[in-house]
Amino acid sequence: MPSYPLIGAHLSTSTGLAAMVRTAVEIGAACIQMFTASPQQWRDKRYAPAEVEAFRAALAETGVGPVASHESYLINLASGDPALLEKSRAAFVQEIARCGVLGLPMVIIHWGSYKGGTLEDGLARLAESLNRLIPLADDAGVQIVLETTAGQGSYLGGEFAQFPRLFDMVARQERLGVCLDTCHVFAAGYDLRTDEGYARTWAEFDRLIGIDRLRAMHLNDTEKLLASHADRHSNIGHGLLGAATFRRLLHDPRLRDVPKYLETPGGDDAYAADLLLLRELAA
Repeated sequence: MPSYPLIGAHLSTSTGLAAMVRTAVEIGAACIQMFTASPQQWRDKRYAPAEVEAFRAALAETGVGPVASHESYLINLASGDPALLEKSRAAFVQEIARCGVLGLPMVIIHWGSYKGGTLEDGLARLAESLNRLIPLADDAGVQIVLETTAGQGSYLGGEFAQFPRLFDMVARQERLGVCLDTCHVFAAGYDLRTDEGYARTWAEFDRLIGIDRLRAMHLNDTEKLLASHADRHSNIGHGLLGAATFRRLLHDPRLRDVPKYLETPGGDDAYAADLLLLRELAA
C-alpha cells in the first residue's frame, strides 16, 4: 500500500478481522479504523488466538496500517451518574485490553457529556478517568487519542481551549494524543474553507493543543452549517466543506504522516469513491 496519502476508512469487522484487511486493499484504504466490540452494547468481546494471528498476518502481508480503534458510543468517561461512570471506566479497561491483544496502537475516544452538571465537573471527571486509564493503556502499548467534537449540548471537546484545561488535570498528559474531525470542528465553529480560516484554525490548534499531539484525523464532509453544533457527516465533496477544503488538507506538509480515516455514509462502495477522490485531490 502507498505510504502517502495515508488515507483509510472505518471498516466493519462483521466478516472477520482478516477479511476487513482484504476489504481495505480492495477499496484502496491505506489504514483502518474499527470497533473492537459492538459500539451499541456493553458486552465484552474475546478474540480467538487464530483470528488474531490471521489479522496480524494480513496486516503484515498487505502493509495496511495503522489500525485505530474507536471506543463504544455508550462509554461516557465524564458522566455525572456514578453508576454510568464506573461502568464506562470498566468498559474502557476492556477496550484497552482488546487493543493490546490485537496490537492496535491507539484508541480514539469521545470526551463524553457532563449532562446535569457543569463543564468544570465534566472536565474533572474525565481527567480522573484518564488518570486511572493511562497507566493501563501504556502497559498495553495503546495511546488514548481525544477526538474533537461538534460541541453539541453538554458534550465536551468542542472548543480547542478545553484541551489545555483538561491536560492540566492529567498527571501524564504527554501520553494523550488528539484526533481532529473535519466535520466536527466545522460544526463547532472552525472554518476550514478559506485560506484565512484554515490558517487561523490551525494556528489556534497549535497554540492551545500542539500539532505535535495530532495522531489521527477523521475526514468527513458535513451537511450542516458552520457553528451549527450538529454532527452530520457527508461524503467528500458533497457537503459544505467541499473538495477544495480536503485538497488544502492533503497538501499541508504538517499533516502528511497523520493517518486519516473516513467516516462518511454509504458503506464500502461509497468509501471507495471517496478514497479515489481524495487520492486525486492529493496528487
